[in-house]
Amino acid sequence: MPTSRDFSCPPLPSSEPASRWQGLGIALGLALSPLVALGFTRFAYALLLPPMQLEFGWSFVQAGALNTSNAVGYLAGALLASYLARRLGLIKVFTACMLGSALALMATAWPSNFSLLLAVRAAGGLTTAIVFVLGTTLAARAMPGRVAPALSIYFGGSGLGVVLAGTLIPLAQASGQALDWRLAWLVMGAASLLASALAWQAARRVMRGAVTGSAQLAQPVWPALWPSLLANVLYGAGYVGYMTFMIALLGQLGFGTGLKMVFFAVIGSASVLASALWGRLLTQLKVGHGFALVSLLVATGTVPALLWPQAWAVIASALVFGASFMAGPAAVSVVAQRVLPMASLTWGLALLTACFSLGQSIGPLLGGWISDATGSLSAGLWLGPVLLLLGAGCSLWQRLPPSRTPD
Repeated sequence: MPTSRDFSCPPLPSSEPASRWQGLGIALGLALSPLVALGFTRFAYALLLPPMQLEFGWSFVQAGALNTSNAVGYLAGALLASYLARRLGLIKVFTACMLGSALALMATAWPSNFSLLLAVRAAGGLTTAIVFVLGTTLAARAMPGRVAPALSIYFGGSGLGVVLAGTLIPLAQASGQALDWRLAWLVMGAASLLASALAWQAARRVMRGAVTGSAQLAQPVWPALWPSLLANVLYGAGYVGYMTFMIALLGQLGFGTGLKMVFFAVIGSASVLASALWGRLLTQLKVGHGFALVSLLVATGTVPALLWPQAWAVIASALVFGASFMAGPAAVSVVAQRVLPMASLTWGLALLTACFSLGQSIGPLLGGWISDATGSLSAGLWLGPVLLLLGAGCSLWQRLPPSRTPD
């Protein structure tokens, strides 16, 4: 088990009162890591899936398998993050995996063989998970005394990635030519190289401001955190089908490029704009209740477009879903910060990310199987709200251990 002395970041020095905005620039710089890890690597796949599926003739199970391979790599990376940071150093591992994530995005443009694409997507999942776990640990220390706002800003980076991908990729398609999905992967990879440099600078600033804490043995995570771990599996499986297959559903319903672009732009913009509000709210709710609320709202957001296949319902769906879906990782990270001692935090975040990834591995395959079996893409998408509601119920079982201060 890792120790706080090894790689977790102790609180910044507290000899002077922290200003409200202290560390904001650091949190914004670190937010570029989920921009790459989730906004580009995970969510942009939904936009690029239709032209890839058309070119290669994939079934929905095959299309979901590519996201599942990414999630399997993500699961492995989440479990390796703590070990690698302890052995090699947090900054080195974080930076190397940011660069690896950018290269994996560019490499996705080259293979035409399905097996090679599976391997590249898995490699991208591995590196982005490590970035995500270590970046979350750093972000929790970016703004002294303001953990929830810092984490909300950090996870809001994925929303910015969704905005960029959801605007630029459909614009390329709207130019009158067929969307070049290979070029899209290359452009996102190149942008991720720049993001890597900026995130590295922010990570260095966190580590320079950290003070050395006493070495402590990490405590077992499962007994204290099991409701949130189980809820995160259900959350990952529930939300990912929507992000994987909604663009394909919009195409089946006859909606054009304009609505698809607006759909993704609304999701990303709502995520970025809502991050500050979630930062305040999550500090006020009881442990576990914040994640339950997020799961309920995300489930609500998936429903309108399935019930009413009209433009207004698609936009309403994107607005509710976008304003809440990236608050899930923030909310469950706040739970870990409240429930676990410092020495266990990074390992707890790693296990939460692993559970999230396990859910994301199951969701696309199961949803794709339901869609293929029923001949209806919307049938597979109904799996999402069911799993999300189950996750909300599990999160309500989360309690603070006796040794921690009550909410």
